[in-house]
Amino acid sequence: MKKISLLLTIAITLPLILSGCVRYVELSDRAIVQALGIDYFPDTNTYRISMQYFSQTSEGGQNQIDKTQPNVLKSVGEGDSILTAAKNASILSGKDLLLSENRLIIIGSELCNYDLMKTLQFFIANYHSHPKTYVCAAENTAEELIDIRFKEGYVSSQHLINLIENASSEGRTLADYAYQIMGQLCNKTGSAYLPKLKISEQKTDGTVPKESGGEKKGESSEQETEKTIVLDGGVIFSDKLKSGVIDNDSCIGLQFLCNRMAEYSVTVDTENNYKSTITFFSVQTSITPKFDLDGRFYFDIRVKADGRFDERGGISETDTGKIMKVKQDAENKVKMLIEKAIEKVRNECKSDVFGLEKALRHHYPDYAYQNRDNITDIILSAPCTVKVECDTFSLGLESY
Repeated sequence: MKKISLLLTIAITLPLILSGCVRYVELSDRAIVQALGIDYFPDTNTYRISMQYFSQTSEGGQNQIDKTQPNVLKSVGEGDSILTAAKNASILSGKDLLLSENRLIIIGSELCNYDLMKTLQFFIANYHSHPKTYVCAAENTAEELIDIRFKEGYVSSQHLINLIENASSEGRTLADYAYQIMGQLCNKTGSAYLPKLKISEQKTDGTVPKESGGEKKGESSEQETEKTIVLDGGVIFSDKLKSGVIDNDSCIGLQFLCNRMAEYSVTVDTENNYKSTITFFSVQTSITPKFDLDGRFYFDIRVKADGRFDERGGISETDTGKIMKVKQDAENKVKMLIEKAIEKVRNECKSDVFGLEKALRHHYPDYAYQNRDNITDIILSAPCTVKVECDTFSLGLESY
């Protein structure tokens, strides 16, 4: 009976004792971080963190959103480490940082020249970010991107998240979360890819490119422009350091190689200055390490997809010859994009973003183990053969 009484006393008093040790902070007293940029200045050995954080403005009741007011503020902190910079940003804002809602980390161009894993480790080990936090690279500083505000939505950073996700679904870039990138960096080559963001001057609401023209007759050629952010290729990492930059075409080829392409539309020329467009869907890419008859090692890369004619380009349903020609031209265009990505990413940047090491270890584990000391040289120097096949249908009926 005494044991039961003692256990009940402990059960009642222990929570009361522990509750006094936990610091409680109201949500309204926290800086709910939505986007975060990190820059490094080697001359002074200084890290600079720039944050967009959410401001809860009252609308008749405590902690509600005032739709008539800007709800995104900025805070900046500097220090000799990322942790110190984050703490100083918290002090200057007068609020505790809440990074569990952060969805975007932007890394400045200078910081990309340093160990990417160590930069991301801070967020994994110290401030636990949202599991779906995208990581991007800036063309210049991350802070100049954080300074840009967008009109749509309560949270300005949502525009950038939508930009990345839409570009990924359209086959224009890879979109990886911080934990996925950390996993890639653990491979032997320390390879990774980050989408690159840059500032662009565009007309009116930021949706009309300034080079598109379109002025009406008699209209002044001078129109109002504003700054916006656009995707501009990507940054490639090797041995956890920046090793090069690739353009938009190479990003498309990279998405095919990583077997992450959902749909992709290819437009080719036909007769009489017409254009024909085939959309690739149900895309499957396989990378298979093989040995030829002479015992030489190479990677066999095959892309298979279904296709549909979204623009016929004046080709009739029964003109099998022209249909086959368009199909082959579309396949060759995709093949060229893939070969360009291999040349830029692997041959020039010495990076294995598309998983050659993984394919080798999967298909030939003994060979990979026996050559573990020079596996990087093997995967970066082995020839790659590329074949693209698209089973194309026209108006829902097979045309050949």
